[in-house]
Amino acid sequence: MEHTTEHIIYLLSKSKLEVLSDDEQLQLDSWRLNAASNQDVYDMLDNKELLVKDLKGLSAYDWEASFETFEQEHLGTPKTISPFRRIWLYGIAAMLIGAFTLFFTHYLTDSGYQDSPDVKILPARTAGTIYLKNGDSIAISPKDTVLSFTSSPAHEAKEHDSLLISTPKGGKMAVLLPDGTKVWMNAETQLDYYEIDSLRQVRLIGEAYFEVAKKYSPSGEQPKLKPFIVQTGDIHVTVLGTHFNVKANRNLTDFKTTLYEGKVRVQQGERQLILSPGEEAYMNTGRIERRVIDTEIGNPLKDGYFIFNSERLSVIMADISAWYNVNVIYLDHEIKSEKFEGMLSRNSRLKDIINVLESTGKVNFKFKENTIYVDKERSK
Repeated sequence: MEHTTEHIIYLLSKSKLEVLSDDEQLQLDSWRLNAASNQDVYDMLDNKELLVKDLKGLSAYDWEASFETFEQEHLGTPKTISPFRRIWLYGIAAMLIGAFTLFFTHYLTDSGYQDSPDVKILPARTAGTIYLKNGDSIAISPKDTVLSFTSSPAHEAKEHDSLLISTPKGGKMAVLLPDGTKVWMNAETQLDYYEIDSLRQVRLIGEAYFEVAKKYSPSGEQPKLKPFIVQTGDIHVTVLGTHFNVKANRNLTDFKTTLYEGKVRVQQGERQLILSPGEEAYMNTGRIERRVIDTEIGNPLKDGYFIFNSERLSVIMADISAWYNVNVIYLDHEIKSEKFEGMLSRNSRLKDIINVLESTGKVNFKFKENTIYVDKERSK
């Protein structure tokens, strides 16, 4: 794990262009929380007007002192820094600060923006990779439709009956699992499936719609339905035979399980909810809760729609980023919490999606190549 001055500057820059990895976010959060002055710099970079005003102040920030304190408290490094390292540190920091300043000056001024997204940006197409139990992998192309990995009827499930499937940004996939369960996977989703005699289990990051096949495990004279469990973080969704949707990001801040048919049990630690069709379990301040939703219009992922029901813009833009394979940068972070409603085709051009959001009069979008810049609509 790197904790150098130039590395944190790099992370600050990268965080404005794309999503950091879990490890990178941890490093940046550790530095940010280490001192009030670090938090001030971080907050300044989240505010377009303040940043443009205070770019000169950024270059005067005492990066060396900040990192000397950080290294002492968190890494146990000696306080003494050799004169040669000190000169090198000042030189490299000055160079990076200069580049950093030019970078934000270029990207946060109004020059160079496009009014519309690039016409080459397309909705998600079938794409992804399937990793088999023998170590082989299969790259999926847009010409493929539903990929089947069903076992023969005489096949007895063993512990090694497993596969790992992932879709990239701008990719989607429909898969028939070895047990006969059909899955529609959203963009940027990872699904790890395995089956043993007593159960079927999926570990999921991202979003997928499941039509679970009923499967029985031998148990004397009375075969029993083999449970199908979807695990995401510390949450388990257990079903026997049903249609449901699960959406979860890595830290579970955006988690939903929506039931369309049958029954499921959603469990988080000792807390559990039994859902009936038309109900949804969702994350509310770290705790799963229940709500009733309209499922008559079908499943958005399977049937090809974006459905936003009083959804935060940050969630909407995360979906758009994954589906259209674009980066999203907020020029005003307050706009993230604004809520929107609507139903749009997933085959729509990105421009059409943007036009609908802008028609609310709440938000404004600008574009540079593969990046969307999101700002609050300013009064004219």
